[in-house]
Amino acid sequence: MSDYNRGAKFYWSAVVVLGACVTVWALAHVLSFNVAQLGQFLALLSLVVVTGSYPIRIPTTTATMTAGEAFTFLCVLLLGVPAAVLLGIVETLVSTRRATKRAPSLLCGAAIMAATVFISGQAFYLALARYEGINRIPLGGAHIEFEQLIVPLALMTLIQYLCNGLAVAAMYALKARRSVLQFWRDNHIWTSLAFIIGACLAAAVYMGIAQFGFLFIFLSAPVIAAIYATHKIYFERMAEKAREASELSRLHLATVEALATAIDAKDQTTHCHVRRVQIYAAGMAQEFGLSDGEIEALKAGALLHDVGKLAVPDHILNKPGRLTTAEFEKMKIHTTVGAEILERVEFPYPVVPIVRHHHERWDGMGYPDALRGEQIPMTARILAVVDCFDSAREDRPYRRGMTRDEATALLLRGSGTHFDPKIVDCFVKNIDRFEREVIALNLDKHGVTEKELEPRSLIDDDIHQSRERASALAYDQIKNAHREVYALYEIARTFGASLNIEDTVSILVNKVGHIVPFDTCVVYLHDEIKGYATAAHVAGKNVDALKGRCIAPGEGVTGFALANRRPINRLHPSLDFDGVEFSSNSKSYHAMAALPLFKDDLLLGALSVYSMELKEYTDDHMRLLETVTRLASDALANAMQHAEAESNALTDALTSLPNARSMYLRFEQEASRARRTGHTFQVIMLDLDGFKQVNDTFGHKVGDKMLREIARILHTQLREYDFLARYAGDEFVAIVQDLLADQVEELRERIESAIGQFSLRVRSDKHARVGISVGAATYGIDGETLDQLLIAADQAMYRSKSLHKQQRQAAEASDSETIIELNDKLASSAIN
Repeated sequence: MSDYNRGAKFYWSAVVVLGACVTVWALAHVLSFNVAQLGQFLALLSLVVVTGSYPIRIPTTTATMTAGEAFTFLCVLLLGVPAAVLLGIVETLVSTRRATKRAPSLLCGAAIMAATVFISGQAFYLALARYEGINRIPLGGAHIEFEQLIVPLALMTLIQYLCNGLAVAAMYALKARRSVLQFWRDNHIWTSLAFIIGACLAAAVYMGIAQFGFLFIFLSAPVIAAIYATHKIYFERMAEKAREASELSRLHLATVEALATAIDAKDQTTHCHVRRVQIYAAGMAQEFGLSDGEIEALKAGALLHDVGKLAVPDHILNKPGRLTTAEFEKMKIHTTVGAEILERVEFPYPVVPIVRHHHERWDGMGYPDALRGEQIPMTARILAVVDCFDSAREDRPYRRGMTRDEATALLLRGSGTHFDPKIVDCFVKNIDRFEREVIALNLDKHGVTEKELEPRSLIDDDIHQSRERASALAYDQIKNAHREVYALYEIARTFGASLNIEDTVSILVNKVGHIVPFDTCVVYLHDEIKGYATAAHVAGKNVDALKGRCIAPGEGVTGFALANRRPINRLHPSLDFDGVEFSSNSKSYHAMAALPLFKDDLLLGALSVYSMELKEYTDDHMRLLETVTRLASDALANAMQHAEAESNALTDALTSLPNARSMYLRFEQEASRARRTGHTFQVIMLDLDGFKQVNDTFGHKVGDKMLREIARILHTQLREYDFLARYAGDEFVAIVQDLLADQVEELRERIESAIGQFSLRVRSDKHARVGISVGAATYGIDGETLDQLLIAADQAMYRSKSLHKQQRQAAEASDSETIIELNDKLASSAIN
């Protein structure tokens, strides 16, 4: 119980003592049961153990639900409160043992359940006696009207739900120093569903037992299991949606961390500053009971609150002494610039107000909007305090950082003028705890060393040459630093909004060129089914030679990176170009780096860069490339999932043809083209004849195979650029361009002939056949909307279907007459 604070320990002790007393009381009563009651108790106990072993996790919360609630309520009715208390304890222990193995948590949960079942059970019998005049305890299967159960059972359910949820929430809230009501709202609202369902099922089963006897409970068990299985499936789908949302949130966090890392690397004198501010801010948010969204916003804001300083020249940022009025005005823009930059990222939580207002003052003399007091967002007020405290303790090239006591005194002097006094007081009270967390994470280094602060001297003879070298190096470093920040920001921002594979790959190649030099960059996408990766995008030199190139894992340097899923550097590029023929005037490559793109266990591809000028890619190059590929892997995985979902949304799963939704999209394209060019097109409706008989005779599997074969045959009768979709059931729709009436008729005859000649072999002696009816409508003549054209084509198709039916009837009648005539001739011959 080392993680329990004083309040949590006292609460735990009180709950466990209360639960133990109730348990002893319940056990004493149950031991006095007769054989029949004991048998019923053991039967209910076995059902509780089974159902409690399969708890249903409620997404985005720490709560679970089981069918045990129903049996606990039922036990209150059948055997009384003592037996229900023991059932509740067992149900809690069984259902929570997977979530935690810690004895204190298990004991506390069981004790809370014992106490709350006791309270709600007693309330049930008090209500039953007061409102219905029934004083029998327990009911024991006595026949009573359902209406008499409603009020007492509803009261018991409500009390059990509120007492249990609030008691559990109080335990966790005390440990986390959060609001009890907030924790209950975040984690236990959905558990009401379990209690309501459990109460309804308990009432229904009890009425059945009263009517048919105790064995009815075993008949109702499958129904209860089915109900909870349905809810399990529903919550699993909700959990999947929650995981997707969490994944998007994680991508935003990766964006924040990548950008913050770039900013932190630009200013080496504030190393670890943003991380410490993040710890202080998150701790303060919890102290004030802010929502999860506000806490996440503070974490992001703490990392990015100074992102706008990218627009402030370094000589102003690091100037010793007081800034001039003009310089201070320039410094002040970093809040608005930072807010404008982050607005484009579209965070799912309010980060922008924090960044914009973290320099507002409590007395209204701050910037940029001169907000006063409570007008300033709470999150911005928190960040203002913790940022000032840590910045004051930072060493600068022109001054020493303050001690902790000096920085604390600075906050107290500014309380009520610069800062919210409540926040200052809270921060000062909790500073010891925050400092311990900072030290544990090894973030307690505050800036440059004494050696770095000492002035450096140069030998006179070397001054000019050293200055030239230093100037060139400093220029390159500053340029690369700004380029790195901008590129990482652009990559993070654009990746966060991109769900297209081609766009994602193009962005990756384009942005890599801003931070790492290359002559050729290749992005390979891995096909898990085919087992190799294809060069999907090539930039730079030798594009034609490398575009579309296939590499298997383990083949060449890139293949080695794919197979081992780790970056490869300092190998000669020729090892990666086996079998590749470059033009005769192409220069040789001297350096390369290959980095895999993967997400969890899914291999997505690889990024390879080649240089004709560099001798090798440095560790700094590899650091940047690894940062970019991590972001790219997340974005590429999301894009691939989106592409797969989009494909499924526009494709018929059975025939792999476009579906009705895709047909509407294609029609809009064709209609737009027709309006623009003045050319027309036809919508052709195709409906199978006799398909139902195939399904009825041979089964749906044969019918499905028939549809796939029909789709294949129809494709062969159309041109490459014609469009064919499965419309519904055994109906297909084709959209064809620029056909005259006789050409449409010729196409109809070809299709009917091809389908009429086709037969699907079912068994050695059985074949399935269908016919087809075709109707066409012309855009601009029969209608201008797809619905109008489908109606016209459908009418034409039904005329064709009617004609086919008449032809079949005529053929059958002719065959019958021929048979009759032949029989007459045979009979006449026999007589003669």
